[in-house]
Amino acid sequence: MSDSKLSIKIGSVEFSGEGNQDWLASQLDKILDKVPELLKVRAIHPLSTTPPITPPGGGSLNLSMVSVAAKLKSNSGPDLAIAAAAYLKIVKGQPTFSREEISKNMKAATGYYKSSFGSNLTNTLVQLVKTDALTQSSENAYSLHVNKEANLNGILIS
Repeated sequence: MSDSKLSIKIGSVEFSGEGNQDWLASQLDKILDKVPELLKVRAIHPLSTTPPITPPGGGSLNLSMVSVAAKLKSNSGPDLAIAAAAYLKIVKGQPTFSREEISKNMKAATGYYKSSFGSNLTNTLVQLVKTDALTQSSENAYSLHVNKEANLNGILIS
């Protein structure tokens, strides 16, 4: 059999192959089996202006702040700050957000928010930046770290 070339791009994942037709066909079958998982993969810069993700099957990710907090099991101040950042970035599509926006959305998570979370927010944000959960591009501009965002995307879609 003659050599063939195949190139496929699904979201941010690309596959290129060159070889005999039987081998390429078997590789194509493997790729097509993984399409639902590949649609969840997004390689983006932390300050990307890409729109919010679209779950498999179309539609939009229609979650409230309380739903995000619940899905992420936000029982501590840092967990709720991450949930607020995830809500702002993944659901609302904001590439960056301020301390005030994080605080406002934490407070919107009724049943999860405690006043001590607000009084410790400065320390919480410093710690989240140190642990690479958030990135800080200026004194009052935060974004989800790209690795953290990828992890949270998977949780929020499921």
